[in-house]
Amino acid sequence: MASETGPESLGLCVVANVARETGHGDGGTEIRTGLRHFAPGAKVWVGPLRWDNGSPSVPVAGRHRGNSRRYISIVVPRRHLENFRVRAVYSPALLKALGGGPLWTAERAESYVRYWGTPRLETQIEVEGENYIRWAPPVTDPPPMELEFEGATYHLAHFNPNRARYSPLPPPAEPSPPPIGQADA
Repeated sequence: MASETGPESLGLCVVANVARETGHGDGGTEIRTGLRHFAPGAKVWVGPLRWDNGSPSVPVAGRHRGNSRRYISIVVPRRHLENFRVRAVYSPALLKALGGGPLWTAERAESYVRYWGTPRLETQIEVEGENYIRWAPPVTDPPPMELEFEGATYHLAHFNPNRARYSPLPPPAEPSPPPIGQADA
């Protein structure tokens, strides 16, 4: 139904853009432009989460890279999305691609935009004296060099596009360079 101010909104949705470069493969070292189904920078609409179990993937709807006339719905890793914001949905075809049900509430959408808009990495901590790794709350990207967790200080040991790993051991000290003018004997 159109009014004098324009078409009527069908609801609110979280919107994002596909990242220009996305990391794939072991450790995210294989860099691709965009995603298989979406071009880099493509606008996608994040469907309402039916359950929030902290999954790193989200359902999205958008116009396919090869056929920009129809909407497709797929699940993509959230780390491949950027520039999260809240927008109104006006297209019945888009609403159908998003599942046809109720969309986001304004409060919930704003909350997820704030959370997802902060770059975060999954965090693993090597437990001292044990031969296993624990999960800890996510850290910012890039990760801090030190992390306080459950009363102990951990040091950044390794990170990649997917996660940061911390160790109770401090980083090894680098040897000092020889004084200038001294040659190796």
